[in-house]
Amino acid sequence: MPKQRTRLAPRTPARERQPLSFTLEDITQRDFFVALGIWVFLEVLGLVLFPALGLIQPGDRLNGWIATSVPVGVIGAFLVGASSQYINVTVDRADKTNKPLQILLGQAVGWLGLAGVLFPLLVVAVEFFTKTLGKAG
Repeated sequence: MPKQRTRLAPRTPARERQPLSFTLEDITQRDFFVALGIWVFLEVLGLVLFPALGLIQPGDRLNGWIATSVPVGVIGAFLVGASSQYINVTVDRADKTNKPLQILLGQAVGWLGLAGVLFPLLVVAVEFFTKTLGKAG
């Protein structure tokens, strides 16, 4: 018996793909929460886990580090989110003469915020290398 060709069902039109679009608020929130998550991870790792494992011995200074790190980290995460929003608005709306300076200002604020987010890592690194170099010398 000869093989019969079966006719495939007609193709249904594929769903139209919507271009990926993020609102400015989505980008700002995402950057803020990512920076905040990185800060929390570094806070737990550097100021809770490292002293518990004995990698650093901060003694009485630990409470001061945590009290300083909390506002610095939260404000740093806020600055990271705000700088991304500021740069996006600047790229869209600024005139050509001021745009490079305004973008540079937004980037500087972002780097300042990143320094706040990385504060626990910086404190632990300074403590670790100070003690290590002090023992070697």
